[in-house]
Amino acid sequence: MAISQAWPRVLVIVLDWNGADDTLACLESLRGVDYPAFDTLVIDNGSRHSVVRRVRESFPAVDCIELPINLGYAGGNNVGLRRALEMRYDFAYVLNNDAFVDQAALRAAVAAAGAADVAAVGGKVLAFDDPTRLWMTYGRIDYRQSLVQLAGWGERDTGRYDQPRDVEWIPGCALLMSCRALAEVGLFDEEFFAYHEDVDWCTRARERGWRIRYAPDAIVRHRGNRTLGGPSYVSPRKYLSARNTVLFARKHGTVRQRLKLMLSILITLPFVFGRRLVTGEARGVWLKVRGWIDGLRRREPPYEALGLR
Repeated sequence: MAISQAWPRVLVIVLDWNGADDTLACLESLRGVDYPAFDTLVIDNGSRHSVVRRVRESFPAVDCIELPINLGYAGGNNVGLRRALEMRYDFAYVLNNDAFVDQAALRAAVAAAGAADVAAVGGKVLAFDDPTRLWMTYGRIDYRQSLVQLAGWGERDTGRYDQPRDVEWIPGCALLMSCRALAEVGLFDEEFFAYHEDVDWCTRARERGWRIRYAPDAIVRHRGNRTLGGPSYVSPRKYLSARNTVLFARKHGTVRQRLKLMLSILITLPFVFGRRLVTGEARGVWLKVRGWIDGLRRREPPYEALGLR
């Protein structure tokens, strides 16, 4: 799409890892977006079968980058964010490849980012299979067992989340980031690899005086949990989210907040294990325990053992 100088320039970044069909559907949804000044970059993040050939055949105007190995959500998207900074875009729109963008979503997000102190904007994320239900909207950090609370998770969209507001963090599945803020705050922290790097980035931005904004008119639909084992409880996602919960607390938490997290984990763990033992999903609990331990020791994930590379 040609860039008009009358509008802030946006680079849409779509990261693919073994999800070619989702990526092509995402790109198809972008064809209907009414914002006149965006380009799209697809990054193949070390997939078994690269999506690049299919993208170039069906979407010749879309730029592509192939990475030799999976760098995770953080490292893969950072390749695109560096491109946005180097090419002097005004905004980078990080978009999960299993997200589908409403026609007016990008226009609404850019409008909400108009204030000079807004670092990032997120919108209302609907469940793909049932758009009357929310996937989520925004979140806050509570330092309980899962670190965060997700506003609207799985709720019916009754209008409760229809008001714009400043929030603590917004999900990385559809995240409009100011390049001015990126230049000051930095890119995603690649130590996180995947999960909670969006929470970390929004926290770092707020620590520097930037605002994080929720814009309900920036609507996307999201399939969710398509990359790492689907909705199954026994998934690398459990390991990564547990590990990164601890990494986040080490990086940002006060002594009191770290203690709250530790006690929450210790108190709830026997109940979680008992429930998952009954359902045959106890291995998912052990993945979480290993993640918490590796977070405490700041170990890298066992990429090959988890099937991540």
